[in-house]
Amino acid sequence: MPSGDALRVWFPEMLEVLTAEWSPSTTWDELADVCSRLTELRNSLRHSRGIQAPLMSCPKCGSVSRAVLRDVSVNSALFALRKAGALPDADFRRLEHEWKKHRAAQGLDAFGKKRSAPATSASGHSAGCC
Repeated sequence: MPSGDALRVWFPEMLEVLTAEWSPSTTWDELADVCSRLTELRNSLRHSRGIQAPLMSCPKCGSVSRAVLRDVSVNSALFALRKAGALPDADFRRLEHEWKKHRAAQGLDAFGKKRSAPATSASGHSAGCC
């Protein structure tokens, strides 16, 4: 495994899919669907290449475990499009602002899904921590 792959979130194959699927007329729902497919692709690539998640330690209890990688968010896709040159800075800033307003108005999470309450344990740690 190349150095740094455990921390890699965006693989070149993912950027190819994103830039191929993106157009200025892409709706937020369509972009959220692309993000879901990109998450599946990333998980598949990591699995097929034997790339494990990085080790992380809990700041509260010090236990060490594999990190849980979050899904690809809509905002992350916008950043990736800008970095890939498919989205000019001015359009990025406008879309980032529009996404924030759309999320709030529709009650969506960062991934374009209806919000649900986060799972926490009685100790206040995130589910699956210590």
